[in-house]
Amino acid sequence: MMAMQRNIRNPAVAGAFYPADPSELNTLLAELFEKTSQPSSQPSPKAVIVPHAGYRFSGRVAARAFSTLEGQHIRTAVLLGNAHAALFDSIAIDPHDGWRTPLGTVPLDKMMRIRLIELDPTLYHQSDIAHQRDHVLEVQLPLLQHALASGFKILPVLFGQNPAGTYWQCAEALLSLLSDDDLLIASSDLSHYPTYHDAQAIDTRTLEHLVELDIQGLEQHEQEVMQRRIPGLETVFCGPDAVKTVLEIGSRLGWKGKLLSYRNSGDADQASRDAVVGYGAVMFTTH
Repeated sequence: MMAMQRNIRNPAVAGAFYPADPSELNTLLAELFEKTSQPSSQPSPKAVIVPHAGYRFSGRVAARAFSTLEGQHIRTAVLLGNAHAALFDSIAIDPHDGWRTPLGTVPLDKMMRIRLIELDPTLYHQSDIAHQRDHVLEVQLPLLQHALASGFKILPVLFGQNPAGTYWQCAEALLSLLSDDDLLIASSDLSHYPTYHDAQAIDTRTLEHLVELDIQGLEQHEQEVMQRRIPGLETVFCGPDAVKTVLEIGSRLGWKGKLLSYRNSGDADQASRDAVVGYGAVMFTTH
C-alpha cells in the first residue's frame, strides 16, 4: 500500500491555483461550468487549447472548453504543455501510476506511455522532476474530472528545451497512437504582461491563427509582434510546442477549429489592466 502511495503524484498547486478543499473546489467548478453557454447539439471535440492560470483568472475560459466534454466518453486525455518549472531537454512523460487532486486520483495510461517512449527513446523520457512542481497540466485535471466524472486516463507530456520543429515529431508519434476515443489538451496562456488593450489586439490575431490551424501564420505573427517591442510584452503564448502539436495533428486530419471564449486577467474583479495575461479556449472537431 505504501509503495502504491509513493507512485501517485500529489498536487503541487492545490490551495494556490485552485481550492485544496474538495467541497470548495466542487462548488467553484459548478459555478464556472454554470456560467458557460453552449449549443445543445455540437460535435464532440478531438482537441482543446486551454489556459492554465489560477481559476480566479482563467477558470471561466477553461471551463468553457471542458464543458464541451460533458457526456462524452474519453479513453485517454493526452495533456500537452511546455515546462514552466524545470529546465530539461527533450520531452518528459510523467512516470507515476496516477495523479491525485482534491477530487480523487486519475490513472495514467501506462501502455500509451510505453508505446510513445518506444517510438523514440532519445526524444521521450520519464521524468518525475519535470512534472513535480509544474502547474500547467495539473490545473486542467479538476476541470476534466468535473466534466467527465470518472473512467478516463491521462498521459501528461511536457516539452523541454528543444530544437525548432520538435512538435512535428511529437505529432507524428501521437498520430500513430491515438484512437477515436482519445482527446488532446494543449495548455497555454496567450500574451504575457502587455496592457489590457494591447493584449486584446495581439490575442485576437493569435486566436485567428489557432482556429485556422495555421502554424506558419502563427509563427509569423509571433515574430512580427515581438519585433514591435510592445511595452511589457514578454511572450505571445507560452505553450508553443503543445499548441503546434495539436495544430499539426489537426491539419493532417482535417479538423475544424472554433473559438469558444476569450478573456484576459484584466477582466477579473479588481484586477489591474496595466499588465495582463491573455486566456483563450479553442476546440477542434472533425466537422
